[in-house]
Amino acid sequence: MRAATRFAMVLSMSAVLASQCAHALAAQAYEGFWASTKKDCRDQDSANRMSIEGGNRLYWYETRCRASEVTADGHLSWKMKLACEGEGEKYRSSPRVSIAADGKLVVDDSPVGQGKRQTYVRCEIAKRR
Repeated sequence: MRAATRFAMVLSMSAVLASQCAHALAAQAYEGFWASTKKDCRDQDSANRMSIEGGNRLYWYETRCRASEVTADGHLSWKMKLACEGEGEKYRSSPRVSIAADGKLVVDDSPVGQGKRQTYVRCEIAKRR
């Protein structure tokens, strides 16, 4: 009976750990490919495209950032602390990333761009066959 009890305890703890790991590995709503317009989505060389991968890596045309911290800031909104590198310079940035009601990605205090507020549409990337 003891072995069965231990086995049940190990099994239940494994299930708890697996569910926590699965939650940690789940993709964030902001992950994916984005662009200023649908036309820019189709142009792989467009400077107006960006991607967010792994929940903490952000890539623009000539800028790459890694988030050391991502915290929720309301419904479908996050604050990030980024270490960035672009055009030969290294710098830090603290943007707020959110998904608007229309599904667009809004980046306030963006590490790139003139107005420091960037708005993107989600790009539907065709899957390889």
